[in-house]
Amino acid sequence: MVEVASTVGIFFFAALLEIGGGYLVWKWLRDHKGKVLGLVGGLILFSYGIVMTLQPADFGKVYATYGGIFVVSSIIWGYWVDKKKPDRFEIIGSVIVLIGVAIMFYWPR
Repeated sequence: MVEVASTVGIFFFAALLEIGGGYLVWKWLRDHKGKVLGLVGGLILFSYGIVMTLQPADFGKVYATYGGIFVVSSIIWGYWVDKKKPDRFEIIGSVIVLIGVAIMFYWPR
């Protein structure tokens, strides 16, 4: 159970870094904010790649699983940061994605 909590924590931390860094780059380019914002966003995105190496599984399995975590995290980000309430189809889709993630990464082989 400790391993599951650890890997889930790493996945969600990586998602925070990727989405947060991407958001800063987005603000820099789309909203014409300062170049420093873009640089900080790029550095945060770089750190996301480092954090993902902390996962105990192989690259393909980690990134396939992370894709599902990213989907859910993006919807959560949209709710908290962009104030966009997810509709029922986004919620249903997120639940399906999380079930798939659990099967891919945690199901005993």
